[in-house]
Amino acid sequence: MGSGAAAGRIRTAPERDDGGIVADTMSAPQKGKGRRMTVDPEARVAVIIPVFDSGTTLPETLDSVFAQTHPALEIMVVDDGSTDPLTLHVLDALREDGRVRVIRQDNAGPSAARNAGISASSARYFMPVDSDDRIASSYIAEAVEVLEERPDVPLVYARAELFGRYTGRWRLPDFDWAGFLIHNQIFPSALFRRTDWAAIGGYDESMRRGREDHDFVMRVLARGGEPFRLDAVRFFYRIGADGSSVNSSMDREDLIAAHSQIFRNSTQAYADHAEDLFRFIFDQHDQVADLRFRYAALERLRVRFPRIVSAGKRVRDGVRRIGRGRRRDDGIGHL
Repeated sequence: MGSGAAAGRIRTAPERDDGGIVADTMSAPQKGKGRRMTVDPEARVAVIIPVFDSGTTLPETLDSVFAQTHPALEIMVVDDGSTDPLTLHVLDALREDGRVRVIRQDNAGPSAARNAGISASSARYFMPVDSDDRIASSYIAEAVEVLEERPDVPLVYARAELFGRYTGRWRLPDFDWAGFLIHNQIFPSALFRRTDWAAIGGYDESMRRGREDHDFVMRVLARGGEPFRLDAVRFFYRIGADGSSVNSSMDREDLIAAHSQIFRNSTQAYADHAEDLFRFIFDQHDQVADLRFRYAALERLRVRFPRIVSAGKRVRDGVRRIGRGRRRDDGIGHL
């Protein structure tokens, strides 16, 4: 349960009581031999897609949502005050599409857009999808199966890949509380229950500069249980043409403000995992100290043997040029 939440933006809630079962973050749900679970066809899922001037990528995102195999699906596109003519044209066309409900609001940020979409739906489960990302066709069906079978699991996500400027596996670390208190390990497009969203007061609408998804997931998990990760790639995260993502575009002060708000919203979670957190921090400190020692040794070599170091740099630069050429030939990039 979070404490010290932003007044009027989120509210506190009682702890979850699900029997204290710990969720497996890696493997599929355990089933009886030869048995396949039947998912309730009325287990309605609403996909919430906030949009702000993203008309160039929204159609690709929607195509991936239209392709979902889960039968009970609702698609909520929330226009967060777009002004771009192309985006407005795409949104106007969507209003004629019976598969999509378009909601318009003044620009208030992704948290407010997600809350608006969820509030307008009566679905049992929700999955936010940013308007430039994609999801695999079976993702929602597989995630619903987990939540239907495992009441102790508050949230389901999957393995992920990058696309756009860079491609390849997005190697997010396995979930652990120590690391999660510092770095987000779960992308926004995870399936969660309406009851959890309501219990924590939704997304914190004061967080408009990023990390609002980190804050939301932390407050959900602080109620009890651990996330479940499907052991297959089901989410595709776009890297922009300039190699940027939302988090990489945040400056130092934005990050400090965001993490401070996360801490204020979830002080009990930090207290509950204090030993793990400080162990993580001191491990990072030791790694930095080791790197400084190695750098100092290399610097001494550079001063003592400048010609050898210069030759080494030429070899390194040559290898890098060859590597860039191969990546261009193969059409493969790495983050």
